[in-house]
Amino acid sequence: MTLALICLFSSCTLAFAADKCPTCRGTGEITERRACPTCQGSSAPDIVLKRTIAGASSSNPLTAATVTGIFHNNEIFEVKGTVTAQVKTTTQTFTNTSTANFPPQSDVTLTLTVAGVKYEQYWSYLIRLTDVNSIECDDCNGNGYVTVKTTCPDCGGTGLASGFAVTNLEGVGGAVIGVIAVGAVVVTGFFVVKKRRVTEESLRRLTSFEFQAWVVKKMGANSASQRGTYLGVDAFSAEGYPVQIRQEDDVGKRSIDSFAVAVSRNKAKNGSIVAFSFGNDAYEGVMRARLNYRLEIKTVTIKELLANRDNPF
Repeated sequence: MTLALICLFSSCTLAFAADKCPTCRGTGEITERRACPTCQGSSAPDIVLKRTIAGASSSNPLTAATVTGIFHNNEIFEVKGTVTAQVKTTTQTFTNTSTANFPPQSDVTLTLTVAGVKYEQYWSYLIRLTDVNSIECDDCNGNGYVTVKTTCPDCGGTGLASGFAVTNLEGVGGAVIGVIAVGAVVVTGFFVVKKRRVTEESLRRLTSFEFQAWVVKKMGANSASQRGTYLGVDAFSAEGYPVQIRQEDDVGKRSIDSFAVAVSRNKAKNGSIVAFSFGNDAYEGVMRARLNYRLEIKTVTIKELLANRDNPF
């Protein structure tokens, strides 16, 4: 028996369900651990040793050597730590330690004198951070990650392990023709679905997973791997530069600074951060990244993405 139906809908929800999805147990959502967007998933401050210099002590050139290290604190806050200098001769190893403060976003030059050894060019010299205070992030309580609920990727939020579903066809234009077979009855359905306009308000109602997927598709980007997400990057553009996506308003300088660190860790020179809006101090963060790190951080609003007709959703 064949029955032909022609229906006109502004929206359509049609489902034939079987068992519950084993991944989300029928809830349609899963819980994920993600890198904290504030501290980028790391409780260890990002301090880089840029250069090591060794020489003879000016006060005791015959009995002491000096080891100098030029460090750079990539964080936006001051860090305290312990620095150890080491001189390794052919027979012995000499060390000296000292505590130091590392101001935010600054270079620090430290010189330690290692007594009991004369400077020789062919000996081994090094200086390193041996102990540093961890980041006490208010957003993740120092854990380095946050827990978020997202749409189940296996069932698409339906909570069903199998079946056929057409649900919430937002952003799909034209006519959709579906053919469904149930037993001996064949139903041919013609569904004309009105295209819904994507707005900022509709995007605000999406889950973080759905919102991120929309931005990635709109930008023609590619979602980042788990490692990239851990490093503070949600996607990579078609050109390969990092993209961070925030479902937030008034994203400010602190977020720009953190993203600049993420861009640097990914060994890139450009990056884009996407949000609904940016605070008055965001421009300061962009300029600081440009002047201090020679990084070009582009701020992109959702309004700009919606106005871009080159990559329609």
